Amino acid sequence: MSPPGRPARRTPGIIEAIRRANAPRPPEESVRLRVACGAAVLVSFATSASLGSLTWPEGLGACALFAAGMTFSWATRKSPPGWVKVVVAAGALGAMAWFGIRVDSGPLTDIVAVEVALTGLFAAILVVHSFHVPAATDLVFALVASAGLMAVSATQAIDLRFGLAMLAWVGAGLWTLGERWRSASGGGRTSPRATLVAVSAVVLAAAAAFLVLPTPAVSARLDILDHSAAGGPVAVPVAGGLAGDAGQPAELSKPGSSTGPTRVGGYLGFAGDLDTAIRGRLGHRVVMRVRTQRPSYWVGETFDHWNGRSWSQTEPAHTLVGGGSPFALPVPAGNPPGGRPDLQTFSIVAPSADLVFHAGSAAEVWFPSATLFTGSDGTVVSPIGIGRGAVYTVESRLVEPSPAALLHDAGGARLAPAALRRYTQLPRPYRRAAALARSVTAGQGSTYAEVEALIGWLGEHTRYSTAIPPLPPGADTVDEFLFGNRVGYCEQISTSLAVMLRSMGIPAREAVGYVPGSYDPVTGLYTVRANDAHAWVQVWFPRYGWQSFDPTASVPLANPSPGAATLTELGRALGAVPRPALPGAVGAALVAGVGVVALQRWRRRPRTWAGKVARHLERAGRSVGRPRQPAETLTEYASELDHLGGELPAPGPRARLASAAEQCAYGGAPPPPRLARELAAQARRRPGRRRATIGSAGVRRSPVPTSGALPTREPGRQVDRPRAGEL
Repeated sequence: MSPPGRPARRTPGIIEAIRRANAPRPPEESVRLRVACGAAVLVSFATSASLGSLTWPEGLGACALFAAGMTFSWATRKSPPGWVKVVVAAGALGAMAWFGIRVDSGPLTDIVAVEVALTGLFAAILVVHSFHVPAATDLVFALVASAGLMAVSATQAIDLRFGLAMLAWVGAGLWTLGERWRSASGGGRTSPRATLVAVSAVVLAAAAAFLVLPTPAVSARLDILDHSAAGGPVAVPVAGGLAGDAGQPAELSKPGSSTGPTRVGGYLGFAGDLDTAIRGRLGHRVVMRVRTQRPSYWVGETFDHWNGRSWSQTEPAHTLVGGGSPFALPVPAGNPPGGRPDLQTFSIVAPSADLVFHAGSAAEVWFPSATLFTGSDGTVVSPIGIGRGAVYTVESRLVEPSPAALLHDAGGARLAPAALRRYTQLPRPYRRAAALARSVTAGQGSTYAEVEALIGWLGEHTRYSTAIPPLPPGADTVDEFLFGNRVGYCEQISTSLAVMLRSMGIPAREAVGYVPGSYDPVTGLYTVRANDAHAWVQVWFPRYGWQSFDPTASVPLANPSPGAATLTELGRALGAVPRPALPGAVGAALVAGVGVVALQRWRRRPRTWAGKVARHLERAGRSVGRPRQPAETLTEYASELDHLGGELPAPGPRARLASAAEQCAYGGAPPPPRLARELAAQARRRPGRRRATIGSAGVRRSPVPTSGALPTREPGRQVDRPRAGEL
């Protein structure tokens, strides 16, 4: 003890806290907990490798080293070597130093490089830490670190494959937490019903929050500095020309050909010609993903010259634009200046031609090259082939008048005579098509009304299908479609509309590109597939320039919210289910539900004679409003039921039955079958419904007669008998 008058010496609080934090904890003996935690970490490694944050050799190496570290930790959990902590600490510091050097050596504007380096840091720490996880808290730290790795991977995700990986990680995480509780409780078991309720509540809360999320805002411009991301780069042989026109094996895409192996034209190569005589299928391959402020047609190029079978460009020359990103582009010919700005970022998935897609008129482009080419119609061409992994951003200008404004557009600038001849050119007089157009648009009075009338007629009198016969030699696409089978797809339908408009002297041209594609409510991206390639018509208005009209597709006015997109996709999925299959599906769900309930009841059934007696007695008590108290033995509870029924003197038939059941439960054998039946028969009469009172010990008791006489049945009154199986 300290001398009188001198305060006792105390260890500073911070030092004591450090000592407690570093005090050895009891080793974790649960193998299942280690396996569950390891599964979560391995899922995070695999997810990072699949997204490209780690290379597959790095991911597989991390998995192997982590498994070896966990095995070493299990073997040395009771007495970890002292040098292990030193090695783990040195490894963690080395990983931090490597991360700092890697970030400092790269461009600060390249956020992708930072995310990849951060993924490597998390993976290195998890691998190093795996060699020293003797206690449960160390395993929990590994789970938390894997959550950080999944969060970094989420920033790289651009499709729903990450959602599947996230479900696997969440499953492994829940398994880990369940095993942690089981280990901490000394082998306790969780209630399946409670687990189901808890998981269901979390899922419903998350779904509700997801459904009310607002539409994500798009405001960032992505400037890619790594030229190798463009897939090579592969130089285009003709400066300013389209990659599809070269026809060389080195090109990333080729024009379609009726004699080629795919027999698909126009869209795959986006060449200088659009041959409507070619038939083919484009498939469901993902071409690119687009993040945009608003969905639109992704324009690739336009065509002005029609020869009866194919479209081409009479002014294919493109002007060189230098200076690097951002490239400032001129306003296309025929379009007014200004308009609403719109930002789109294109992430290329499959190698494509050298067209730079955009919405409306491209005003500024952030692209991984030193130069670009642009045409008078607004077509933007890259000097290199665009391969998988390329990313570029376009700020477009959109002039979007209302239908009422277009309906009354009768003034403004006029096209020059040469441009007017260019956009009303026809290879020959289309007398039948012109007569049809005049009859459909008779009395409309404005260009907009005439366009809408023709679109309405096409929708009513033609059928969209990609399964159409080849165009006969020498036949005209428009005549064959309008006055033949009237079956075609976007090329035939849009071409027929453009020719009918030109026959009336209205400037029109063919535009090709992609429709927005399907919207992913999780990533906020539009997934554009090969079969989203499309052709439509652009009509010129004096005041508003070139405006898009589509007889076969429509573009939404705005990005949907995640909840609206999810509900829409769910509705489409349900709508795709054949109606005859719905009753069967509902019936199967009901049968499955009944089966699950029956299985649960079967699993909860008493397995012994004593358990069956207890269940029957408790059912009988609940039926008269007297449930069993937690502290009551079965015999005490049965005696209460005897008192409710007026059974005197004690012990009553239920108490005798309960006593036999307790003797059986605590080591004795059940009574002979005959005696068991007699006891059950004596206890089968239903207890009375007397008002209960609370005794001094807190147990519900009922008033009983003071005399020893048993209650007698009144003359003419029927005695209540219990239901079958009631005790």
